[in-house]
This record gives sequence, structure tokens and C-alpha cells, in this order.
Amino acid sequence: MTGLPDEVRRRLQSQTTQLWSPPGVIDLGIGQPQNEILPLELFSAALAKAARERQSYPLQYGIERGDGYLRAALSEFLTEQQALTGTPASQVDPDLILVTNGNSQAIDLCCAAFTRPGDVVLVEEPTYFLALKIFRDHGLTVVGVPVDGDGLRMDALEEALARYRPAFLYTIPAGHNPTGVTLPEDRRRRLVELAAEHGVLVLADEVYHLLRYPGPDGGAAPPGPAPLAAQLDSGVVLSLNTFSKILAPGLRLGWVQAAEPLLARLEGRGQLVSGGGLNPFSAAIVATLLADGSAAQYLAGLRATFAERIAVMDEALRAHLPAQVSYRRPDAGYFFWLRFPDGVDTAEALPRARALGSGFQPGRAFSTTGGLPEYLRLSFAYYAAPDLRAAVETLGKVFGRLI
Repeated sequence: MTGLPDEVRRRLQSQTTQLWSPPGVIDLGIGQPQNEILPLELFSAALAKAARERQSYPLQYGIERGDGYLRAALSEFLTEQQALTGTPASQVDPDLILVTNGNSQAIDLCCAAFTRPGDVVLVEEPTYFLALKIFRDHGLTVVGVPVDGDGLRMDALEEALARYRPAFLYTIPAGHNPTGVTLPEDRRRRLVELAAEHGVLVLADEVYHLLRYPGPDGGAAPPGPAPLAAQLDSGVVLSLNTFSKILAPGLRLGWVQAAEPLLARLEGRGQLVSGGGLNPFSAAIVATLLADGSAAQYLAGLRATFAERIAVMDEALRAHLPAQVSYRRPDAGYFFWLRFPDGVDTAEALPRARALGSGFQPGRAFSTTGGLPEYLRLSFAYYAAPDLRAAVETLGKVFGRLI
């Protein structure tokens, strides 16, 4: 690529659906980690170590369920992380882990294995907007279930399960995208009970479970609820997770935890039978980082970094946004979810915000019906504190004229 003009090279390297924003815009709609905080040196050292110790093994086709070294190291890592955060859990079983190419591929794989075109799937309203496209690509009918300040409403879920007889429920129980809410323990238990009663699978998108932060008074983060992965014995839970949030998105590496019959369904798909285990090369690198403690150390630093950014964004929002705007400070994940007064359509304000150098994700993107116009989502993951302050100050100017 050395012969290409700098402008063309930058465009080819930077424009993705997840990342694209106009030049000169601090786009708080971007929901991925900042380039500068990615652990490049750790990966370099781990790659060299994996090459020395494992020879050519990671360059071959892998076993269908995924690299055994990774699954063993991951089971220890997850067990230790749950103990550190005060989450009651037993030893994670490496045999009940299937390696994936990240969460989006895992969602797609589950759709292929457990649904047919025309099936209904339930999601939270609002929900992760790019998952909606995966479901629709499979010809599925998506139905939203309302949430409140504690997450998915169990009364609404029970009604929807009886009415629609869905193939599965897709839920984001920790650091919900976009609301930032973490579903409490009692609702998690009831969710799994209802799913088992109705014979419905639960696709639990748990990518933010390990990104939990302290409250406004600082100190250690309070113990959170156990992941839905702790309820595999129910036979209905598939817990989906990824290293994209806790190490780096470019690894394209994640995992599914589920009971043996469900994993066998995934493992038997033609994609895995033909191509073998997914991403054995990245798996070898990450297994090294997990085994030597580097991943845990990096994750602890990442939590500290994001906790500082939450405090910065919280302060900036209180200083610059109109008093009529409400939000809840997140205790996990990447996002703030802001509600504006009725009659405000945040999508209509986006062009002006970009013209002034800021950006966000309008609420309509996260709705199954194109609703939620009075909401927007902001992420603190991609920018450092000075940019967060500047972008929020700009948004204050934009919305101050509308309210």
C-alpha cells in the first residue's frame, strides 16, 4: 500500500460501519475501544511466546469446539474474575465452551442453528441495533419487549412468550446496550424460569459483564449479579461473550457457554465441520495472555480507565445539558442513554451536531419499530477525557436551542 496517497490509505484503513464518522467530528456514537488503549505490546510479546512454545500448531485447522488451550485458560480466567467481583459461581467447565469469531458471528451461528425464516425472536426494546440486522438477514420477525429502570420487564416477557412462542429471547443483561442497565439477580432467575417453562432459548449477550465499575463515590465496584452463564443447567441459556470488549476487537475471537446438547448443535454446523475450529491463531495468542495473567492485568486497567471516563462524561452532562434531560449513570458497559422531553427527535439534531464537531447515536436506531425518538446513546469508550468534555459541551449547545 506504500504507493497509495495518504488520504486513500487512511480511508481504506478507517471506514467501517462501526467506526465511520465525518472528519473533524468527535463522534460519541462510536461504540468500540480507543486505538490508544489497545494492548499492542502485550500481543506482540504473546505472539512471540506462542510461536516459541507451540511451533506451527496454531497455523493448522483446529478442532470444532475450539482451541483446547484457550478453553482451559478461559475457564480459569472466568472463574477467577467472578471471584474477584464477588459473583458467586462455581468452576467454569472448559468442555462447555465453544470458541467463536466474536459475538456477531456467534449470534449469526445461533440463528442458523436454532431458527427458521419466519420465526419470531424477542429482544429488549431498545436493543443493540446491529443485532437487529443479523436477525432480519435470517428472515426472522423481531418483537420488542419493554424495559424499565431495572431492565427487561418480566410481566411483559411472560405475556410475549405466551403470545408469540418465539424461537429465542435475545437479551443483554449487563451494561445493556444502549441503556447501560444491569438486570438484577431476581429478574435473571425469573427470566430463566419463564424461558424453561415455555421451551424458549435465551441468547444472553454478556459482553459487558466483566466491565463493571464503582459508583459516584469511588471505591471498589459493588458485587454484581451472576452471569446468565451460571445457569447453564437450565438447558435453555446460551451465554455469548467476546474478547472484543476486554482485549481487542480485531482478534475476532469470542466464546459461547451452553449445556452440552446446545453446544453440540452449534458444533455440528457445516461451517465448523468444513473449516474446523474458529480462529486458532488468535486463540493461541489469547490463551497465552490468559495463562500468564496479562489479560487480567489489562482488564483491571481498562476498568479503571473507563471508570474515569464515566465520571468525566457524567460531570460534563450535568454541566452542559439542559436540566430536562435525564439519564442513569451506568455501572457497566460502554454507554450513557439520555432521554429528552417528549416532542424532541434527536435524529433531527444530528446534522447540526456533526456540523459543530460532535455526534451520537439517535434513539430510533435501537428500536424494533423506529420509535424512541426522544432518546440518544453516548459512548465513553473511544475518546479520552478532553474530547469527551468538548463533545458533550457541543451537544449542550445543540440541544439547548431545542428545549
